[in-house]
Amino acid sequence: MLNAAPPRPAEIRFFPDYRDFNPYQALLYRSLGPTVVASPLANFEALTSEAGTENATKILHLHWETAAISNGGFSPEAFLDTLSQFRNGGGRIVWTMHNLLPHTARERAVAEQIRGGLLTLVDIVHLHSLPALAAAMQHHALPLNKVRIIPHGNYDGIYPAILRDKARAVLDLDAARTVVLLPGQIRAYKAPSALIDAFLETAGPDDRLILAGYRVSDVADLSLPDDPRIIASFGFLTNEDLSQVYAAADIVALPYTDSLTSGSAILAQTLGRGVLGSDTAGLRDVVTTPATGVLYDQDAPDGLADALQAALNEGPETWAARGKEALQAVRARDWAMIGPTWRALFEELSHMHQHARVSTP
Repeated sequence: MLNAAPPRPAEIRFFPDYRDFNPYQALLYRSLGPTVVASPLANFEALTSEAGTENATKILHLHWETAAISNGGFSPEAFLDTLSQFRNGGGRIVWTMHNLLPHTARERAVAEQIRGGLLTLVDIVHLHSLPALAAAMQHHALPLNKVRIIPHGNYDGIYPAILRDKARAVLDLDAARTVVLLPGQIRAYKAPSALIDAFLETAGPDDRLILAGYRVSDVADLSLPDDPRIIASFGFLTNEDLSQVYAAADIVALPYTDSLTSGSAILAQTLGRGVLGSDTAGLRDVVTTPATGVLYDQDAPDGLADALQAALNEGPETWAARGKEALQAVRARDWAMIGPTWRALFEELSHMHQHARVSTP
């Protein structure tokens, strides 16, 4: 008796491809195993140009939804029309809502134009947590039958482990008491100016604040005081560079104005650091107060300054203990457990019957 051929892997495309500067997509798709094959959709126009061919895309995983418009030259109408053609040709769409709204004014305006249509067109709206779902429901009429919650995994194995003393020696921080870090892209929604002001108000002579990451245009006019306690390293950081500043830090500060998902908080925990941040959905998902960090009410008049003052008063030993708790907590975000949930979702979509034709509002 002849053996049956093994089932063909489910094939998906993802857009945009941000793997060069964000490990999230690589970790997600690597976790799927051999029964699901993911590849980037380099050109958004190709989504419908393959229609009717054997190699046609059947499942699209859409991430940062404004990319085709901001970077690819599509109008909002053309973007939604392309998705509508793809879906009416038998395609399925999973949309991961990474942000409550994009971080720049231009992209926010685009998102407000297209999100209503997206919610009609997509088969699945993916969010990373229940706090994210609650926040998104306050801003959008989410069709709950389409919602799936799958956690954001950790960054284990991506960033090298560096000892605190070694990192401080390299960065000339041997004499520092408590080091506070604002990591990643330096953007307006991370409130760098407010953090600097709070630090100047509360820090002692041996405390340090590091701002480390690429400075985006919306904070191009960020004013840095002439104070040796504040250290700015603006520019692209390699994985080793990031590991080094995290290792040197006692506290990772994330004073977001809003956050639906925080990769920076998950990275902080992966590298054994506690988080001081605003009480937003993205941080509520990650930080357990007071075990792994502290969240403050950003609507309180002196919320950030009061929280930072208390954190600095607690000192490095208390925050080292939080870092150890954070490292234990983040192990629950193992991609070996998260991957099968994604695999089941993609396999379910690949076997769906063709749905009714849809049009955007």
